[in-house]
Amino acid sequence: MNAQESDARLRFFILSAVRLASVALIAVGMAIVAGKLPIPKPAGVVFMVFGLLELLLLPPFLARKWKSPQP
Repeated sequence: MNAQESDARLRFFILSAVRLASVALIAVGMAIVAGKLPIPKPAGVVFMVFGLLELLLLPPFLARKWKSPQP
């Protein structure tokens, strides 16, 4: 495995971890809003909004930042 392949694997892992963390944040927010966790409901809404923004904005931003330059 060369350096480019290892960089690609690391970037793929990071993107997957970001997506998973975003979904987990949304799920925790939903649990708070549903009353399953003893945390105020507005905090759950904030968790869901930040999780959704993270899910929609962060992976494309990172992919664009890491895109290989065209020769």
